[in-house]
Amino acid sequence: MKILGIDPGVNRVGYGLVEKKEGGRELVVCTGVISPPARAKYEEKAAFIIKKFDILLEDLKPDVVAIEEIYLGKNVQVTLKIGQITGIVMGSALRKGVPFVLLSAREVKQNITGTGAATKEQVRFMLEHITGYKGFERSDESDAAAVAVSYLTSQKENDLLHLR
Repeated sequence: MKILGIDPGVNRVGYGLVEKKEGGRELVVCTGVISPPARAKYEEKAAFIIKKFDILLEDLKPDVVAIEEIYLGKNVQVTLKIGQITGIVMGSALRKGVPFVLLSAREVKQNITGTGAATKEQVRFMLEHITGYKGFERSDESDAAAVAVSYLTSQKENDLLHLR
């Protein structure tokens, strides 16, 4: 099973493709960042993200897209724009016939580190430990891969709960 984790943002959309191998081990296949031109208008950034994300879905062929949910930050306008980018990612997945799930940042941290109050550094450390992957260049990449691994972790828990 291949999960494409997404860390949405207006200026950078992090992604991480994680594959669940036999025996339950998670393998980070690739990571990266979709970065629209910095000086582009918001509409141009959105169009750039749509185009690049569509190509990403075609190239990577994930079974599920796991997206980190936006939380209400200090700047409401930025929060709204990130929410719109999240909608773009969801729409792209729907157009390509790929199911998606939304996971809260707290849920991702809980699934990776055991505490919902973990720092980005703690999440990255545990993610490297879990997957053995040490090639993250940016936090957007490790955050996205953490979303994918978190989804797989929650699936394992669901599978265990339904065994009877």
